[in-house]
Amino acid sequence: MQDAITVRKNLGNRVRALREKRRWSQEELAHQSGLARSFTGAIERGEKDLRLTTLVKLANTFKISIGKLFT
Repeated sequence: MQDAITVRKNLGNRVRALREKRRWSQEELAHQSGLARSFTGAIERGEKDLRLTTLVKLANTFKISIGKLFT
């Protein structure tokens, strides 16, 4: 059983990996997703509990399913 902190950190690492795979800066991810750059940085550091709407935005930005954000 994972705790919320572990899930947030794993999700942040996955978002960072997906961003870097596309060779995007955090600024570009923010632009593509419609999220603030400071917020995308906080996501990558595992500091934010994300709402479903934010997960949908990220999944759509990366053109993947929400589930793939967690794998």
